Amino acid sequence: LSVHNQEDRYPHGEVIGSTGKIGSYILNTINSPIIPIESNNHQLFPQCQPAAATPRGVSPGCLSPENTPLYACIPSSAIQSVWDATVPHRRKDLVFLCNCIPSRHLNFFDSSSDFTICILHFGVSHAVDGNTTTSSSQPHPILNTSPQSPATVVFGRHATTLAELLRRDGISVEIASSAQQLQMVAAKKLAWSSLFWLLCHDNNKPMTVKEVWERKSKQIYQLVEEMLPALKKLASEPWTTDCGTKQTNVATREMSIGTVQEVYDYLHAYSMSMKDGQITPSLELALNEIQERNGVLLSLMMQPDNNDRTDLPRIQLEMIRRVAGEEYLARCLSTDKVNDIRDVANFLERVSCTASNLQFLYYPTKKNTHAKSNRSSVIIIGAGIIGSSLAHHLSRRGDFKITVLDKSTNLLPKTGAADHDDEFYPGVATSSSFAWLNANDKSPLSYMQLNQLGMEMWRRHDILKEYPVWSGALIRKEKQHTCEKNSRYVCVGPMDCDDAKCLEPGIELKNESSEFYFYPEEGFVEPAKVVEALRLSARRNGVDFIGGAEIVCLIRNKQGNVSGVEYKTIGSTNTIRVSADVVINACGANSASPSLGIGSERLPLVNQPGALTFVSSGSYLKQPLNRIFVDTINETHMLRRSDDTLVIGGGKLIVGGSQSDDDSTDTKNNKKLDKSFGTTDSAVGQEMIAAAIKSISPDHLESFIESCPENKGDSDFRVTKANRPISADGLPVVGFVEKGLYVAVTHSGITLAPIIGELASYEIEESLTKQNLEELFSQERCGFQILDAYRPTRFIS
Repeated sequence: LSVHNQEDRYPHGEVIGSTGKIGSYILNTINSPIIPIESNNHQLFPQCQPAAATPRGVSPGCLSPENTPLYACIPSSAIQSVWDATVPHRRKDLVFLCNCIPSRHLNFFDSSSDFTICILHFGVSHAVDGNTTTSSSQPHPILNTSPQSPATVVFGRHATTLAELLRRDGISVEIASSAQQLQMVAAKKLAWSSLFWLLCHDNNKPMTVKEVWERKSKQIYQLVEEMLPALKKLASEPWTTDCGTKQTNVATREMSIGTVQEVYDYLHAYSMSMKDGQITPSLELALNEIQERNGVLLSLMMQPDNNDRTDLPRIQLEMIRRVAGEEYLARCLSTDKVNDIRDVANFLERVSCTASNLQFLYYPTKKNTHAKSNRSSVIIIGAGIIGSSLAHHLSRRGDFKITVLDKSTNLLPKTGAADHDDEFYPGVATSSSFAWLNANDKSPLSYMQLNQLGMEMWRRHDILKEYPVWSGALIRKEKQHTCEKNSRYVCVGPMDCDDAKCLEPGIELKNESSEFYFYPEEGFVEPAKVVEALRLSARRNGVDFIGGAEIVCLIRNKQGNVSGVEYKTIGSTNTIRVSADVVINACGANSASPSLGIGSERLPLVNQPGALTFVSSGSYLKQPLNRIFVDTINETHMLRRSDDTLVIGGGKLIVGGSQSDDDSTDTKNNKKLDKSFGTTDSAVGQEMIAAAIKSISPDHLESFIESCPENKGDSDFRVTKANRPISADGLPVVGFVEKGLYVAVTHSGITLAPIIGELASYEIEESLTKQNLEELFSQERCGFQILDAYRPTRFIS
């Protein structure tokens, strides 16, 4: 059997800005597809990609090991904010790949050894490759370069690593001998960025760069001649504390910007390296960046203090006036300093997890100076895996009175019970969960990344990391003319039946019309054990669990804000009122119930029933199942738990997010499952078992269905049914609905339970102890950035 490589996660670092052109190229270059090798070999499959795509809202550096590169493929205006967001001890590993002027954008560094910087002389375009498909729906990056292109120049701590990576694709790379050499190269590139948008758009019809060289070569020479004094000044500007006066003068003599002809030749070489000059620079982008382009060079030609403009380049000024207009010309000549460009609007605080070494970015708000004198209280409605995770994580933050209410009984195992308490009940949806930890085929990309972080949290969580079985998932699909490629998620395939049997000897397949893909990162948990561990931990931390509680309504204060819960217990007509500073709705598919204060208008949920069958593995399989097995053709999925129970699911597998499948298929499956809720468990279970056997051992189907599970004497046979908690857009719903009322409902609840519990508990703690509540609900964005897309406000008009 294949075994997993358990080395450090993401050993080749991280890519920040991986959805952009340069970022997606770097990620694809590092994370090349894994091709199946001979099936009789002993195979090693990694449990993660070599490099992580750092999601928006995560602190760069917390996913990968120290001393591995953090490739920051970002706009120059974001350099400072990325530096601030990065885990402090990892900032030395940052590698900036962007169009920047080191002396203007990087002058806040303490030492020239604290970074790596790359001045790029290659381009990347995005195009969807007709021969590939990706679950993340990201276009395939295409490299644009040529042998005549000027060398891409790198300098700093990870210069050699980056140079080797780029040279692999035929990019000419030079490692700079000094920081000042990099400054000189950046000055030359700025000359191109400042001139060619003007030259291409100073006509009735925009011209390509090649056409400009054919028709305006003399004018280009004159523009360079005018600009050369400014380029010399810019090339000699120091930009680190190591560039003292004496060192800078030496570096300037050694790294001269060159003559007019040399700069002219550089501009020509760079122009022709990009699709042979068949490009036209964006006018809109140039206007947005005009002060950082033309403005920088023009400011260097103005006399200090008196704003004397007699030495300004006349030809360039006239071109700016014609192409951009007087307003943009005035912006170019503004004396406002732009040498410390910072994306202040994106400044975020770093927040460390209590349960793992992950860090997330949080929108700062004004702090509440009027601290509460009494102990804050929280009520959690729903004790499934999301509610239990919230109870556990919140109980580790501050001194709060936390009460969990659930309509089920036996929320805690009996004191002194054996290893397994048969009466302990983890919840309806939790009991009916396949409990597959995955980010497979989930979209949009941000949702896929959230699920990847959920999986990462399972691996790193101080309490939960012992529960997952990282078996990998083997998925059978119709044979396609396309090949799945995903640089963000490990996928091995396509494989034929023989390859699949090597990974999973228990399957017997002869159908040549299908192919297989193996996802070694994936695994599963036994949800009842996880919920029990979370509840017991929360109980030890002082959380009260009250079972058999039926919610009557939410209590509101005079201002109309939620201030508690009214409920009654099973068999009683008397109601109990409990006050709380915050009420958390974690009721899964029942979260939109009117008695819970939200309703279907503010929280629209779809009808997605599901069922699972549990049988003894040995009664049906000749060999034990070692992987999660998903058959998309026969619409069945199965896994084997530690007690040898075979868990079988049927129908279309719902993974959450924005699935692209035909809605008519969803409707058909829903009607089929709705109907099955009225049939006997035996009939439903037999149908699901038959589909599973048809999938993994079709030749033995008749003999397996001759007798029902009861006749086989299978005491483990049972069927669970539940409605999946899925919002109208398929995405999680996490956050404050109104003052005092927080909601946390999601499909993929097993995968996301640790991360939602961690992040939501911090937001609730902040609302109770630190934040100004008025501001919390008045600002456009609040809380964790990574949860922006999942706020309930998207459903509230």
